[in-house]
Amino acid sequence: MKYTLTFILFILMSTPLLSQYTEVINSNRPGSSQGAFAVGKNVLQFELGANFSDLSHKNLNFSYIEEQRLNYTIRYGLAMEKLELILSGSYNQNKSVNNITVSKGSEIKTNFLNSQSIGVKYLVFDPYKNEKWHRTSLTSWKANNSIRWIDLIPAVSVYVGGNYIPQDGYFYNDPFTQMKKNTNYQTSEEEINLKGSIITQHHFLNKWVLVNNFIYDRIGSENILINNITTLTHNFTNPIWSSIIEYELFKNDVYADNLIKVGLAYLASKNYQFDFSVGSNFKDSPNNLFLKVGFSTRLDWHRDIPLVDPEEKKKRKDDKKLSKNNKKSEKKSQKQSRKNQKKSDKAERKSIKKNNRRNK
Repeated sequence: MKYTLTFILFILMSTPLLSQYTEVINSNRPGSSQGAFAVGKNVLQFELGANFSDLSHKNLNFSYIEEQRLNYTIRYGLAMEKLELILSGSYNQNKSVNNITVSKGSEIKTNFLNSQSIGVKYLVFDPYKNEKWHRTSLTSWKANNSIRWIDLIPAVSVYVGGNYIPQDGYFYNDPFTQMKKNTNYQTSEEEINLKGSIITQHHFLNKWVLVNNFIYDRIGSENILINNITTLTHNFTNPIWSSIIEYELFKNDVYADNLIKVGLAYLASKNYQFDFSVGSNFKDSPNNLFLKVGFSTRLDWHRDIPLVDPEEKKKRKDDKKLSKNNKKSEKKSQKQSRKNQKKSDKAERKSIKKNNRRNK
């Protein structure tokens, strides 16, 4: 799952992938990173989940938040296999106790729309199309079960998009944004800003997938947010189960954090995946313990383009060219034959006419 299950067919077959579409769902859950590959042309995919977090902040007089967040990602394969449109965002229900300005604390319950994003992802380089690099060896077990230098060459995608940050949302991903208002800790952010990322994806030993996201976020705001995510996925012997471990880094002048996550994914059918994960950070300003559950599904309108062998394609092209030349030669021959026939008929009529004059 996560990324490995989407390439089961690649693992089991020696032929290279000729499109982004896979027979089983290609979901980015339960992690936070994006894989390099798109869902496939005319595939509409939904990745939905709930996040339950407990956060407390030492530097804010141990104010704390109980967060319930609904996350969504909608992905659609556009005009080509390599291109994908992505819409994502979240909606929050928070119960918080503010100990900053009130000595005994004040309890607040809030519901609000959080950050929303829209963008496109394009696959720039796909090494798995190279049959010579990734074919299965029929003579060497070691060649099929050891890391090779070519496994270090990743698939590479780029993502560009925009963010909408509501005034009651999290500024720079800081969950204590609203609590800091009207204090010395208050921050602000542009409602509309840009986001860009480079995505790499490696496959190792048929069961391991390594994904890296290098993200520049909040471009156009006062503080650009650097966000790096590394996800390692392992596919079990029973391929309907997979596990992930993920490390995520946020860094800018307003809010910085490091998160570690572990999770499981279960493939219920080729179009449905369920997932579960837990995670935490490594500090107390704030500390963050969270649990995630979710599922992914898709509407599949993809139509396969028949695979054509390059040699067969060349042979068809040559045959078409030869047929065209033959038709051209035949047409020229027929034209010459008609021309010769006309000359012959003309000579014959002339001869008959001459004979008739002699007989008179």
